[in-house]
Amino acid sequence: MKKYSNSVAAVSVLLLSTVAQTAIAKDSPTLVPQGRLQIDYTNANGDNSNADFNGFDLRRAYIGAHGKITKNISYNVDVGVDENGKVTPIVAFVDWKPLKPSFRIRAGQFKSPMSLDESTSSRFTSTIERAAFTDSFNIQRRVGIGFIQRGETHTLSAAVFGGAIDHQPFTSGRVVAARATFNPYLKKKKAIHLGASFRHRTDNKDRGPNRYTQRPYSHNIDPILSTGKIAESDTTFIGEVAWINDKVWTAAEYAINSAKCSTCVSDPSFNGYYAEIGMFFKGRKVYKNGKFNRPKVYDPVTEGGRGAFSIVARYDGLDLKDKAIDGGDLKTWILGADWYPTKNTRIGVNYFNSDANLGTSSSRLAPEFVALQVANIKKEKVKGFLIRAQYDF
Repeated sequence: MKKYSNSVAAVSVLLLSTVAQTAIAKDSPTLVPQGRLQIDYTNANGDNSNADFNGFDLRRAYIGAHGKITKNISYNVDVGVDENGKVTPIVAFVDWKPLKPSFRIRAGQFKSPMSLDESTSSRFTSTIERAAFTDSFNIQRRVGIGFIQRGETHTLSAAVFGGAIDHQPFTSGRVVAARATFNPYLKKKKAIHLGASFRHRTDNKDRGPNRYTQRPYSHNIDPILSTGKIAESDTTFIGEVAWINDKVWTAAEYAINSAKCSTCVSDPSFNGYYAEIGMFFKGRKVYKNGKFNRPKVYDPVTEGGRGAFSIVARYDGLDLKDKAIDGGDLKTWILGADWYPTKNTRIGVNYFNSDANLGTSSSRLAPEFVALQVANIKKEKVKGFLIRAQYDF
């Protein structure tokens, strides 16, 4: 296990350094600064716990650069600063195009190729937070090596990974992941999207089995669901569908996670899903290369306009109960409205109503929800508002 993970991460680091050293001599490198700032405010309360969840959250603060090392080699680097001032590498990879521009080999720290919602940048997601299953099933960036191939109506990507840069990249188990998308219909402002992704993950033996948790929507609230540490490995399958027609769009995904648990009576299986519908005014939803991209703003305030507006409704579900494992389940309604003064700025408001059946494990749960378990109260509803101010360049 560790030998395999060491090899994946070591090959990635070696390729990064070798490509950079050999490439710089051929062409003049380019550097384009980039960054994003997302500040959230949560105002919510729990029905049975009588808890108030209010406060600001420095959700993301990234700074970095992208550019080319040579004609066929590009790079992308971002570091993030959290609310405690800790600096953490977020993205650090190089892309090499050995054949055609549509095919590239990627090495470094990057996202596991999975899910429409997860593949879409946090700057362009329809709701402020992504689907519950993407967080609970821990789809994250890791150090690895893989390939990406993009055609006119399809994308293919696959990779093998070790761990994250800031957490035992050479010993943190392994991940094998792949994603494919297809467009049976694709025009400039219209598209039908179909997609599927797969991941097999093993645990980090130094930290023990994997655990599945989830918050009641806002990142500023601690988890309300937990299975405890149960899975030595797991396999996840995700199906995707979306329809974009200029200003209007719909999207949905369904995910199944099958876990291997040596301490369970039988191996559990969990699932998550969402469905959404939205509409733009004075702008439109943009779809590109198998994911949503930066929205078009037809009337920016910098040109004397009022910016673009969008509304969205999403229903999100996560079920962490199966057989002997009772991690609870969560169903959330989200109603959202966004204002884009310019293409680089966004102010969003989401109303959320998260209805939970509490599980039996208190591992990593918020104290307010542990108190409900102790009092043998099985249900909790958390509802309120999540507001985000965002700028990127």
